[in-house]
Amino acid sequence: MGNINDIELQTASTPTYGRNLFREEVPTDKMPDIEHDPQAVYRFIRDELQLDGNPTLNMASFVTTVMDEEANQLIRDNLGKNYIDGEVYNRTLEIEQRCVRMLLDLFNAPHNMKTAQELADDKHIESGWGTVAIGSSEALMLCALSHKEQWKKKRKAQGKSFDKPNIVIGSDVHITWVKYAQYFDVDIKWIPISEENNFVISANQVREVVDENTTCVVAVMGTSYTGQNDPVEAINDVLVDIKNDSQKGWDVPLHVDGASGGFIEPFRDDNQVHRLNWDFKLEQVKTINVSGHKFGLVYPGVGWALWKNFHEIPDKLFITTNVLGFDESTYSLNFSRGSAMVLAQYYNFLRLGKRGYGSVVQNLMSLAQDLSNGLGSLRLTVTEHDKNAHGDAAKRVVFKDKPIFSVINNADYFPASVVRLNLRYDGQDKPLTNDDIENYLYSVHDISDKLKQSNWVVPAFTMPLEKTPPIKDKNDNVIKPANHDVPAIAVMRMVVKEGISRDMVSILIQNYADAVIKLEEQVRGIQNADKTYKASISFEEEVACSATDLVEVACLKLKHIQKNPAKTSRVALGAK
Repeated sequence: MGNINDIELQTASTPTYGRNLFREEVPTDKMPDIEHDPQAVYRFIRDELQLDGNPTLNMASFVTTVMDEEANQLIRDNLGKNYIDGEVYNRTLEIEQRCVRMLLDLFNAPHNMKTAQELADDKHIESGWGTVAIGSSEALMLCALSHKEQWKKKRKAQGKSFDKPNIVIGSDVHITWVKYAQYFDVDIKWIPISEENNFVISANQVREVVDENTTCVVAVMGTSYTGQNDPVEAINDVLVDIKNDSQKGWDVPLHVDGASGGFIEPFRDDNQVHRLNWDFKLEQVKTINVSGHKFGLVYPGVGWALWKNFHEIPDKLFITTNVLGFDESTYSLNFSRGSAMVLAQYYNFLRLGKRGYGSVVQNLMSLAQDLSNGLGSLRLTVTEHDKNAHGDAAKRVVFKDKPIFSVINNADYFPASVVRLNLRYDGQDKPLTNDDIENYLYSVHDISDKLKQSNWVVPAFTMPLEKTPPIKDKNDNVIKPANHDVPAIAVMRMVVKEGISRDMVSILIQNYADAVIKLEEQVRGIQNADKTYKASISFEEEVACSATDLVEVACLKLKHIQKNPAKTSRVALGAK
């Protein structure tokens, strides 16, 4: 890469796009032998990144994509600071501890975090505790690991075996929980989610699987699949019952994975939908993880691990080193990390305050509700035209005003819209199955592909309704038979983040409707070459509710496009 003779012929005034970096083979496997002009390298990489998707239109991701320019400047100013060097960057360390204290207060911890000196002077002082992490993946592992080691410590003291630790999680958890269990040698006791439970776990399911080897139970606020909340308060009550049971008496901690929902529930408007009890106010909630880079509104790279009681973290987990020239005790999976996102989190806490976070969250919730209502209100009519028939016999209405989507999450508790395709075969030409993808001409995956043509990134996936093995008692008797006949429920999820406006919601609804029209006409036309098909979209105003104006505009635009396809095509060609 880089011919030395060509390089020598280039000067400071050689145009950026006249440099050899842009005409030679892209360096992919080996570092180039020679240096290149910095402006040329910047342009080279920047131009390739134009092929990436648009972060604003990425409805799959939960992470923040925009911050104030002042926050951006603060980040740029501190990119070279290594957070772990607390002796040198002591104000950064102090700011991290301020963030922890604010979060402990926000999540109703009974005691705030004492200073390191206070904790050293009084071994019994009551104190919450917390630490920054790269994200919730590291944060939840720190919390779960402390529960495992605390369980192990108690079992040793009681003279009991400690070789079979387990963790109770639902199939709605983030994949990082599986990583934790595999990396730290912990058995998983799965709780399958179901449509009947609105795709979250139930407290009764937790009661059935908890045992003396359970290191902790995990409940999720804002699941990665639908944005729904596990019933944290009900699960807490079950664990309190188990702890007070004279025969069991297991003190099983409850960990709340608030990666997505932790920054939503404290700020959500509860005038119409009641506020949930989910945080440190509950007796068995011992730890919480939350992502600053999701609805903490900071760019990727910051999460928080929080403990109700500092003394429930075994001492062995704190590691001391003097490699930086001073004694430092840390509890983390990582060592070096940037300071910039910690400072960005503190910026947001000061800049927004509770009222500012509330206004942002409420706007996002409102937009997600409009999106859910709008998609749920769409109605499809399909007409068939037989090329070989004449008169009235040539035309047949396949169906009229059929609801296209059923709404899984209407954004009452979380700013996400989740829909399932409501269209099905009539059961005459093709028998219906338990698999959504097999039950119609096309699936949510095809709609997702169509939306990509309009630059939207909308994930389509099947819900994790896990097949379960038989559950047996200590005598190997089957208590609950195996369940292998589970439905494949396919959905699409749209997370509404900063950067989305009401007008953009209307455009997305229009793009959804356009995708369905094209799929109906194209797929039916391919399957029946002697017939043509015409699809049209209408909407039900009572279902659309607050989104009526958005859906109305979307439908009007679609009708205009259908009436003037040639003109629309010419406009699009001119734009290109």
